[in-house]
Amino acid sequence: MPRLLSIQYLRAFAAFGVVAFHAQGFTYGRALVIGSAGVDIFFVVSGFVMWTVSAYRPQTPAEFFVNRLIRIVPMYWFVTLSFVAAAIVLPTLFPRLVVSATHTLASLFFVPMRSPSNGEIWPVVVPGWTLNCEMFFYAVFALALFLTSTTTRLVFLAMTFFVLILVGRIYTGDNPAITFYTDPIMLEFPSGILLGRALEQDRLPRLRWGYVLLVAGAWLFAASAWFDVSSPRVLAWGIPAFLVVAGAVIIEKNRSVPLVPALALLGDASYSIYLTHTLTISAIGKFKAYFNAPVFFVASLTLSALIGVAAWRLVERPFAEFLKPRPRLRQPHLAE
Repeated sequence: MPRLLSIQYLRAFAAFGVVAFHAQGFTYGRALVIGSAGVDIFFVVSGFVMWTVSAYRPQTPAEFFVNRLIRIVPMYWFVTLSFVAAAIVLPTLFPRLVVSATHTLASLFFVPMRSPSNGEIWPVVVPGWTLNCEMFFYAVFALALFLTSTTTRLVFLAMTFFVLILVGRIYTGDNPAITFYTDPIMLEFPSGILLGRALEQDRLPRLRWGYVLLVAGAWLFAASAWFDVSSPRVLAWGIPAFLVVAGAVIIEKNRSVPLVPALALLGDASYSIYLTHTLTISAIGKFKAYFNAPVFFVASLTLSALIGVAAWRLVERPFAEFLKPRPRLRQPHLAE
């Protein structure tokens, strides 16, 4: 399956939405809270991509999970350990970050745990909470790959997440893992899977519906920001995220999308931008007294992009290339 440019562009916009959300804390208060909905777009995209990749390029469960680990772990460990080192060597950079060995290990191995800094179920690198969701989704998806029928896989995935959310509705305890994995936001992954299934079976609607869904999703995002909607996140942002992703995919399925090299590059580097931006913004924040709000905000976006792209080129991509499994060469049989 060829790479969809629309998905790359959405990754770029989603990453910068999250960057804008975190930069606003130094500038515009809560005005850009809608930027955090970039996470919801990431989750829908993740479900869509995992299904389409497995449909067009079959993998064993082990191959799938190892490939996901290679994609996620090196950069995340690099950034997490960088945060820990910075907090120890330069404590004024993260004055509210409390470092503990237990919490650091839990963060590195994607185990939800309450942070000693504030009691929230957050890892050392706060945006990494989404990776805890992603890794759990990958584990469930890997289990689904043991099933040979794609229909059975779809039913298994849908039922698994439905049961998880049902458990979350009746669970009254305080176990971080159960609380975390039963959050309704997890439904955004199977919504992307359904979109991938529709593409696989060539059941996507015509072009005009792509524009309708894209505009509807954008309008709902704007409405939730303007009217400060207090609905559950999966409704307020999950539904618009699905509509935007579905609209973009339908449009590209029916017509070519022009290549915008800068957006494609930012889409490629979106994971590194997402992971490194809080470190970047925290460092810039030490100089906020010297800038007005607009300058600080633009500087945060610009430097987050530059540092994220550099991290992608120098850390994420080289590690992925180095760890990528190589096909084994067949050994010639020697004549006896």
